[in-house]
Amino acid sequence: MKTELRYFTGTGNSLKVLKTCGEVFSESGTRINLAEISLKEKNIEPADLLVFCFPVYAFGIPRICNKYLNGIEPFKKQQNVAVLITAGDSDESGFAVKECIRVLNKKNCDVIYSGIIQMPINWTTSPKPPFPPSKESAAEIIKKGEAEARKIAKDIVSGVIRQHNFNYPKRYSRIKFYWEYWAFKYLGLPSMWRLFKVYNTCDGCGLCAKICPTNSIEIIQNKPVWSKTCEQCMRCVNFCPAESIFQSQGGETKDRHKYREPDFKPKYDKNQSHIVV
Repeated sequence: MKTELRYFTGTGNSLKVLKTCGEVFSESGTRINLAEISLKEKNIEPADLLVFCFPVYAFGIPRICNKYLNGIEPFKKQQNVAVLITAGDSDESGFAVKECIRVLNKKNCDVIYSGIIQMPINWTTSPKPPFPPSKESAAEIIKKGEAEARKIAKDIVSGVIRQHNFNYPKRYSRIKFYWEYWAFKYLGLPSMWRLFKVYNTCDGCGLCAKICPTNSIEIIQNKPVWSKTCEQCMRCVNFCPAESIFQSQGGETKDRHKYREPDFKPKYDKNQSHIVV
């Protein structure tokens, strides 16, 4: 038995969930291959199971994940797939699962399992609550998330077929939900990179550019400058040693909790501005 695992992560939640699932798969005697998504990957080797794990951004999957899924070649034989989504609130996963399934159906994939795993919020620059939790609260959420991931993995190993049921977030009316989804996805997200700023505590260390998963940051005149490929993954904000990064128009980060999954340590080539996990 062989299982291929693919993920995208900003501050480690999706990787943590997929690693946890991988442990369960391995315990069952399954050989696993875990890798971060790459737009260069066009052909995924057929396996007994293919599992994707992505976070929720703007009530959907990150744009890079959508582009990745659309870019892979269709499988010659029908491929069994599981889709797992990490979210700060399991009731606010939006269209994330639906977006994945819509693309995967075109790739000759049979999505046999889909589910949501609640993990700590990392949107430190949010103009309004909820904000990232304290370390103590985050640890409790992670513990529950790991338990849920193990349960899901055991279900999959046992042959359970399950689909996540779409629901509107409790704090939204149907009209408000659709308005914010379309407005944020097509008007807000593509331009939010322009809001990134740094406090005067920024020393130009360049770590943000080196660990950015989409190569969206360039150091110019000893200060970071963001570009339109930014996914708002918050890795730069939550890993900045000086806690210097914020966003204008309500995205102040002083005195706010920062969040990154404790075991997540993105590796990078010190001579390049991209990660080489």
